[in-house]
Amino acid sequence: MSTMHVLPINDLIEHEDAGTSCVCGPTERPVKADDGAINWVVVHNSLDGREKEEGQDAH
Repeated sequence: MSTMHVLPINDLIEHEDAGTSCVCGPTERPVKADDGAINWVVVHNSLDGREKEEGQDAH
């Protein structure tokens, strides 16, 4: 089992890239590997609001 963190670049804070206790409240997703093992992707949220801006641009 392995874990990969997806971190925002140049955010307002330094994100904790070990575990899931980062202040941004990251979400975890299981990903099944080719060999059947379950790996985890931890997606961190930016604190500068860029996801909201990206959502508006998509319309």
